[in-house]
Amino acid sequence: AAAATGAATLAAGAAQTAAGASNVASGATDAATGAATLAAGAGTVNDGAASAATGASTAATGAESIATGATSLNSGLVTLQSGAGLLRDGLANGVTSIPNSDAQTRTLQGSTIADPVSLTTAAVTSAGTYGAGMAPFFASLAGWIGIYALFLIVKPVSRRAITALHSPLKITLAGWLTPGLLGLVQMAALFGILAGILHFEVHNPVGTYGMMGLAALAFAAIILALNVWLGSVGQFVGLVLMVIQLVTAGGTFPWQTLPAPLAWLHHVVPMSYAVDGIRQLMYGGNPATAWADAGVLLLWVVGGLVLAAVGVTRMTHFRTLRDLRPSLIG
Repeated sequence: AAAATGAATLAAGAAQTAAGASNVASGATDAATGAATLAAGAGTVNDGAASAATGASTAATGAESIATGATSLNSGLVTLQSGAGLLRDGLANGVTSIPNSDAQTRTLQGSTIADPVSLTTAAVTSAGTYGAGMAPFFASLAGWIGIYALFLIVKPVSRRAITALHSPLKITLAGWLTPGLLGLVQMAALFGILAGILHFEVHNPVGTYGMMGLAALAFAAIILALNVWLGSVGQFVGLVLMVIQLVTAGGTFPWQTLPAPLAWLHHVVPMSYAVDGIRQLMYGGNPATAWADAGVLLLWVVGGLVLAAVGVTRMTHFRTLRDLRPSLIG
């Protein structure tokens, strides 16, 4: 009986053992499945950990940039605060500097802004008309042309007098006085036309005619010297010199607008001083300037006569067969 009972108990235990073994097998299967799932999850966790490490590095770099930007922002805010203070103080000073003008002051300010420059013109003298303004230049030009034309007709010096060994000074003066006196007559006729026919107002008639006559004498001395030294070439040089003086004399436009070389010639050529001297005396200008112009023309007279006398003296020392048999009208 005890054995039967034990066998029954053993059978029941064996049945339980079988059931437990079945449960163990089922659990082992579940454990194997879980282990596979765990392995798969461990790989995912590993990938996630690598991604997390990369993101952490990026976050660290960004944090450093944010720290640097925050420092720059702090410095900029300090500068902004300082500039805002300067702006505030400047605006405050500007407000106190704004003039509190009245209606009269504002009207004056408006008129000044509308017309900022006031021009005042004054003339030392005036020619009156355009023709009178051009008269000194054309009178001087007529004097040069008249003397030049006279030397085309009258011989500069007498060859017979040179051959006869007369005084070179007398020969020079004779060759100068003939066209010079004719030039004075020419200037007298021209002055009569300007004052009597054209009715140009002349403030100083005597001085104006004197300056015109002095210009004619200076021109005669210059052209005489050119003819004595250069002959027919000197006549051509006299023509060229006349053309140069047309530009440089300052008769038709201000000489200050000339190029530098021509402006320099303005202070050398005699017609410049003749034009200016006649202007001063004809228009009632500065007498001192007229005297200075007359002095320069006198220097031209003396210089021309000295050069001509030296040339005539040279002719008396060097003679050719043509000089020994001069023309009867020479």
